[in-house]
Formats: sequence, structure tokens, C-alpha cells
Amino acid sequence: MSPDAPLYVSDETVRVLVDEQFPELAGRELGRRYTLEDQFAMRIGDDYGAIFPRVPGRDEHFARAADLVAEPAKSWTFPASHPIATGVPGHGFPWHWNLVRWISASTAGFVPLHVESARPFGAALREIHTPSPPGTPLNPRTGISLRDLREKFMDLLAYAKATGAPENRVLDPAAALAVYDKGATASADVPFTWTHGRLEPRAVLSDRGAFAGILAWHNFGAGDPAADLGYGVNLLSSDMRDEFWAGYGDIDEATAARAEAFQVHAALRHIQIDNPFLMRMAWERLIELGLADEA
Repeated sequence: MSPDAPLYVSDETVRVLVDEQFPELAGRELGRRYTLEDQFAMRIGDDYGAIFPRVPGRDEHFARAADLVAEPAKSWTFPASHPIATGVPGHGFPWHWNLVRWISASTAGFVPLHVESARPFGAALREIHTPSPPGTPLNPRTGISLRDLREKFMDLLAYAKATGAPENRVLDPAAALAVYDKGATASADVPFTWTHGRLEPRAVLSDRGAFAGILAWHNFGAGDPAADLGYGVNLLSSDMRDEFWAGYGDIDEATAARAEAFQVHAALRHIQIDNPFLMRMAWERLIELGLADEA
């Protein structure tokens, strides 16, 4: 196996880690695994799950997530499969991992959200975006400014232009860059809030299209709420946006500009991920924004 390949963790290793570190769950059936490029989840019995990172660079985030999320989560009214305890390395597994409450639903990556879901999804983000205390660790996705992400954005833009799109869709790189730079130069003189940091279809739960909660909380920390908004709105087609903003509430023009820039950044990231659904969704959003054409 290549040293850069994502780590594979056997069911036997998961079993012994769970049984030793959470003996109250010993013997509960291990369900199927849900694997992403950088982590995987496995159900434990009917009510719990374990989330394991698969690549380096995530350890400190998994190590702190349960402690960070515990207090803000007390006021949330939406379903959240967030970390409730932290597992430690062992039996050849080198990093911290998280125990979560399991929510039985699909994700928006398999069953897209319906229009009726947009308002409760927006309301959930508003509940998350409360002031983060001074000294709160930064969210690795939302705590980085658009200015500091520009080099990465240019790489993503070049990748999307070079690889092309399904159905002969054509990206307008200059228009995409203009949206990004407008957000990057917009005022960011707003206090950081708690932020999720991974609002993509595979982190949002869908019960036959109804919003059913949010998972994948390991990035949780202080950041620009506009980043969450930009990532989150990528899940929704243009006819759902008014309901989303009705659920979230008003934002100022500078935050709206930053959110749109983060949306374009997120769409380009999704194009780079080898996932047909994410790629198709990303191109649809870019077309709706007027940044790509259907040839």
C-alpha cells in the first residue's frame, strides 16, 4: 500500500477498540461502514457509531471535537450526530477517533433535500452560529480567510478548467475568480462564531428528502459563518434558496459576498473529489451562479 493511501482499519480493530475503551458497548453488533476519502463511520448497535480518520493531519481535530461541541450542542433543537466521547489510539490505529449518537437516515449525497427542507436546514445553521468564546480553537475550514485560501482556489480553478465537465459544460474562470475576489475583498470585520466546517451532502442527513440532521463534526471550531453558509447552500438548488435564507435570517452584503465566494470554492473542491454526485451538483451550482454554461 502507498504511504499516501488512506488508512484501512479492519472490523476486528474497530471491535477491540470499542470494546476496550467503551466497555458498555462491548458486544453490540457492528453495522456496515460508510467510507469517505478521509474518514469512515461504523454503526455500533442501533444507537451509536464510531468515526475514524483515515489520513494524517486530522488527529488534533478528532481529539478535541467532543469537548468543543458539548456545551454549544445543549441549545440545539435540530438532530446532530456529534461526538459525545473521544477514543484514543491503540492496536495499530494511530489517531484519536470519536464516538457519536447514531441517527438512522440517508444523507443528502444519496437522497437530495426537498424544498421543504431548506428552511429547517437554514435554521439549524443559525443555531450553530453563536459567538465562540475568546481562545476557541480555529475551525480548519472556516477559520482561514478567503485571502489566505486564494492560492488553493487558483489550483482548484485550474483543475476544473483542465479536466472539463460532464455534458460539455464549460467553466468561465474569469467570472469565477471575480466572484471569489469580490468576497475576498469584502469586509470580514465580524466576530467569529462556532462553525461546522464540513457542510457537504455527505454530512447532512436526509429522510426521504426531509432534513434529518447534521453529522461529521470533527472540524468544529471558531470561524467565519459565511464559510458554512457558502458550503451549505451548495446543497440546494436555486429555487430552494429563499426558504434557506428565511430559516437562517438576514445577513449583511459583505457576509453575502463572502458566502458566495466560499460557495464557489466549495463547488470547485467537489469537482476535485472523485464522486459523481458531488461533481454533478458542483457543476449545477456553477451554472446557476452564471459561472459555467451548458454547451
